[in-house]
Amino acid sequence: MKGMGVLLVILLFAQFSISSAQQQFNNFERTGGYARVLSMGFNKYIEDPYFITSNPAWGSKYDNFVLGDLGSSFGSDFGAGGVGEFIFANLRANKNFSFGVFLTRKDFQGQGIAKLDAFNLVGETNSALGASLPPLDNNVELIGVYTVNGHSFGIGIAYASSTFEDKPAAGGATVGNAKQFGINIGYLGKLTTNIVIDLAGYIIFPGTSFQSPQSSQTSFSQTVLSVNARGFIKTSYNVSVVPVISLLSSKGTADIGDQNGVTTTDLPSYSAINIGVGINYKLGKFLLAGGPSFDIVFETTPSVSGISPKLTRTTTSFPHWNVGAEWEMLDWLVGRIGYNVATSKVSMETPASVTSKNEIINTSYSPINGGITLGVGFRFAGFSLDATVNEGVLRQGFNNLGGGGSTFSYLTMSYAF
Repeated sequence: MKGMGVLLVILLFAQFSISSAQQQFNNFERTGGYARVLSMGFNKYIEDPYFITSNPAWGSKYDNFVLGDLGSSFGSDFGAGGVGEFIFANLRANKNFSFGVFLTRKDFQGQGIAKLDAFNLVGETNSALGASLPPLDNNVELIGVYTVNGHSFGIGIAYASSTFEDKPAAGGATVGNAKQFGINIGYLGKLTTNIVIDLAGYIIFPGTSFQSPQSSQTSFSQTVLSVNARGFIKTSYNVSVVPVISLLSSKGTADIGDQNGVTTTDLPSYSAINIGVGINYKLGKFLLAGGPSFDIVFETTPSVSGISPKLTRTTTSFPHWNVGAEWEMLDWLVGRIGYNVATSKVSMETPASVTSKNEIINTSYSPINGGITLGVGFRFAGFSLDATVNEGVLRQGFNNLGGGGSTFSYLTMSYAF
């Protein structure tokens, strides 16, 4: 009996150890955000709550979870506020359903329908009319996720608007408005025991209108469509291959009114293709992820009668490297390093006359300086603080003691409960 008691204690201890390790591992995974992705070389080959912005089905993995970006000061190290601040919360209703909400600003750093007026339609409207229509801000996105048998299906809906009205005591009113409606859908699930698929698409409809007593109504409309897919293919206990493909297209028209009526023109169009293959190598609490990708971006400016022909700009990037690593330095501290660089060929057309054009082709490299990214993550129970580190701080030496520069350039907070 004594031997059976010892064996029972050993088994209970082993079970407790495994459960504790699994809990720590789950807590380690249920953290991150834009600061983590950015510090690992703007890494598109990892699992992270950042990707809820493009695929709401990730909400099934990050349920009972609150995430928020404190943003970056971007040049005003100790100024109030920050660029890119937002908050997200996702709660599980039952074993099948979870619901979440994004509250974002116009400077949101994520993807998808939570991002406002990505191609500056309000700015184009104001420029064409000399108007002062307020830019879109304070977006709200609602998401819902349904999970069954390991397959998750998500949907998101977002809407934002702004208005401008000038009603003088004498004369007609001038009225303008801007709005954006977006919807996205996503799937996340296992095709086999070794293959996980992350598939999503979204469509956004930004639009503006402006009416004054002196002219016909002006309206700008745009359609932005995107499809994204990733696969996590487990090839061994430690290694997964991660293929990635994303497509983005933007087109629109402008109906510009004046005293003589309405003139319809096409807006500049934009399309982008990204294809990459990376790896995830996991060993305990160490993760190495990344790989090369091929990017091509087409930008087309329509012809203007009597002024210029149709002009195109094509940027082809290969290789574009997004590589990063993270590891646990202490129970409460994670270190990160990344590398994000691209070699590109740019072909740009400029007008030579009303009907002819010049072409310039050159090689460019980005970023112009650097490429290394650094970050840290602080872990306290379910609370996490993730930050990108200003690598210049490490080069300042003793100036760090009382130096005038910021140590962390971007901050994300999260809490898993």
